Amino acid sequence: MFDFRKAVARHEDTVLRVLPIVLRVAAVLLLPWIVDLALTVHGRFGARNLANSWIWLDVIESSSLLLLAALVRRRHPATSPIASATAVLLGMDAFFDLWSAHRGEAFRTAELLAYTAELPSAVLLALLSWYALRWAARPRPLPLREPS
Repeated sequence: MFDFRKAVARHEDTVLRVLPIVLRVAAVLLLPWIVDLALTVHGRFGARNLANSWIWLDVIESSSLLLLAALVRRRHPATSPIASATAVLLGMDAFFDLWSAHRGEAFRTAELLAYTAELPSAVLLALLSWYALRWAARPRPLPLREPS
């Protein structure tokens, strides 16, 4: 059976050097989509409606990806929970996009984004979350205390 940890361990340095770049690129690629959504709300931005929820969800996703890029680069212990939370956000976004899209072009766009971007990214981040658990389990050095 395929062992994900062994596969990544063989190329860990390369993967962990490239992954933050991929995460930053994904976050930046969300920005035009966020602007497009904001412009298609038809002047109701700021009003209490469901369309604003999609804009802010994508802003949170983009911010989470940027934070995750910084954490992965440092192999920080908080990488695992942030990666799993971001995976859940992406999966939830895909679900609600598919659930709320009208028939026709809107539904085809939702399907395209869900099946080619959001769900594969969620799986990748879930794997990252599992892999990064060992960073949280590393013994941390104790802070030095001043002699009394």
